[in-house]
Amino acid sequence: MSCRDRRFSLFLAAALLLTVLSACRRAGPEERETPGMEETAAVPSAQGTPETGEAESIPVPPPQATAAPKPIPAESAAPSPAEPPQESPALPEPEVPEGLVLREGLLFLSDGSGGVIAREAGLQDYDGYTYYFREDGSIAAGETVTVDGREYAFDDRGRWISPLRAALEATVTAGKTDQIVLAVDHELTFWEKAEDGSWRLRMDTYCGYGGNGLVEADSRIMGTRTTPIGAFPLTLAFGLGPDPGTGMTYRQITETSYWSAEDDETYNTWVESAKPLSGEHLIDYYQYQYAVNIGFNLDPPHHDRGCAIFLHVKSRNSWNTAGCVSLAEEDMLELLLALHDGAYMIIVPDREALSAY
Repeated sequence: MSCRDRRFSLFLAAALLLTVLSACRRAGPEERETPGMEETAAVPSAQGTPETGEAESIPVPPPQATAAPKPIPAESAAPSPAEPPQESPALPEPEVPEGLVLREGLLFLSDGSGGVIAREAGLQDYDGYTYYFREDGSIAAGETVTVDGREYAFDDRGRWISPLRAALEATVTAGKTDQIVLAVDHELTFWEKAEDGSWRLRMDTYCGYGGNGLVEADSRIMGTRTTPIGAFPLTLAFGLGPDPGTGMTYRQITETSYWSAEDDETYNTWVESAKPLSGEHLIDYYQYQYAVNIGFNLDPPHHDRGCAIFLHVKSRNSWNTAGCVSLAEEDMLELLLALHDGAYMIIVPDREALSAY
C-alpha cells in the first residue's frame, strides 16, 4: 500500500472514531442540557502529534452541565405560614410602696381615702388635694419638701397643707358648714369638707366685685358700689331659667319678682308683687340667669347698709358690680350645681384676713 493510501486510511479511521465518540456523548444517560450554554465539541489537540504525521485525536471531556431549576407551581410559591409566636411571659407586677395599693394600673392610697398616685415624680393634684411623689412612687407624708425653692408641708395622709387651706380650716366658719365659697380679692375658690374633716379644693377661678372695692360689712353704706367683707350664709339660689339641678333651694324669676328695698319688714327679701316696688325688678337683669343670695345685712337688716348683694353672672363688658360678686356664666353654673343648702361664703381682701371669720 502506498504511503498516500495509508495516510488516507488513517484519516478515515480517525474521523470514524470521532463520529462514534460524539454520538456516545449525545446519547449518554448523564448528559443534561444547560439553558443558555452552547455545547462545546471535542477537537483534536495540536500538540503531541507524532512527527510521523499520523493523526492522533485526544477527546476533550465535555464540561459538567448545571441542572435546570424546576419551575415552582403558583400554589407553592407563597411562603409557608410562620409558626405562631410564642406567648410572651406575663410582666411582673410593679413593686408597690408601703401604704399604697395597685388598682387598674394606678396606685392608690391604701387607707381608702381615694388619693391616686401618678407615675411621675413631683407635685400632683387629685380629687382636690395636692401630693408630692418621689421617684420610687412613695409620697411625702407628715413632711415638708422643697420644690423649686418653695416649701410644701404635707399632712400625715400626704396631702399638701397649702397656706390657703390651712387658713380656711382654722376659721370659725369651717366648723359651721361643709361647703365654703371663698373670695380672696379677685380669686374665688370653692371648698368642700371631706369625711376626715379636711377641706378639698373643688374650684378655682377669677371673680369680679364692687367697682369701688371691698369694705367691712359693718361699715358699708348703701349705694357706694362696694362689696362687704365677712362670712355670710348662702340663703337662696334663683335665676331667669328653671332650676338647673342645684342642691340649694331654688326660685325661678317671674314678671312680679322683686328684691325689696322698701323701708319696711320686706327690706332685703324676695317679694312677689303685682305693683312696682323699690329695689330690683329681678327679671330686668340678664346677670341673674344664675344667682345666689349672699346673706349680708340680715337679722336684723340695717336699711342704710344696702341689700341685694348676690353672687351672679358677670356683665358682658365688665367684671365690676354695684356690690355683688360676679363670675363667668359657665363658672356660675358649675358652682350652682355643686352647692347645697347650708353653704357659706367668705369675702376677704387677703389670706391673712381669714383669721377673723
